[in-house]
Amino acid sequence: MLNIIDKLLLLYELLLTVHVLLFNHTVPDWIDHLQLNFIITAWIFFSAWLANRFNRQPFKFIHTFYPLFLLIWHYPQACELQYSIIPFSLDPILIKWDLAIFQLPLYSILPQKLNIFGLEIFHFFYFGYYLLLGVPAWIVYKKRHSKISEYLFVIILTTSFHQWLLIFLPADGPIPLREEIIPDGILMIPIMNLIYKLHPGGGAFPSLHVAGAMITCVYANIFLPGRKWFWIIAFWLITLSTIVCSFHYPIDSLVGLFTGWICYIYAPRIYDYVRK
Repeated sequence: MLNIIDKLLLLYELLLTVHVLLFNHTVPDWIDHLQLNFIITAWIFFSAWLANRFNRQPFKFIHTFYPLFLLIWHYPQACELQYSIIPFSLDPILIKWDLAIFQLPLYSILPQKLNIFGLEIFHFFYFGYYLLLGVPAWIVYKKRHSKISEYLFVIILTTSFHQWLLIFLPADGPIPLREEIIPDGILMIPIMNLIYKLHPGGGAFPSLHVAGAMITCVYANIFLPGRKWFWIIAFWLITLSTIVCSFHYPIDSLVGLFTGWICYIYAPRIYDYVRK
């Protein structure tokens, strides 16, 4: 039996498939995208069947949390499709807007103000978003926390929404500058460099990292209460790291704050409505 998150992902895969078919003339390797969508769709049905057929661990755990691991494919795929509609980067426009608002290229200035250890710490904060996606929910999974399903729906809806924004609003962000201003590093910098080498990059506007961090920190506070200030500080450090580590222009993160807030307000309401 398919759950509400399965159905949301199937809808995303369907819309993505339609998009690839409509814009196949501007999508390199469009057949590979269709094959990937088919594999993911088959997996969704298969994992649901396993969880219902055997109704025990680890099948139930896998069926519950596989959507988080799908982000490993979904975000890079969206980045590969970002020039399928608008065939050029919007970075020149975003840079002008960014300078009009913040007056200085903070994405270039801030990282050069820090030493190697400061940059390593901020890269750890940036990486911390990936940990926040799953760890708090995994910790309370055995207690069958009532908000796990809602969280997964909200974070998947949030990421899906932003992935479509990435496709419609192509932007690379200041990532190409990293080679000039970010040193090789010791641990976290090489890890993040490796992660960005494994996918095509781009998809900078608005910042999914910031929007997703807002959702994950809100629900982390629900899953592990009594640490409100820890989650607030974690959110702002992750947000600041997107600029300090030169992954986003400040305007990317600013708009990510807004879109993340919209998702925080309305995604749970959509979840409640769909469940009725």
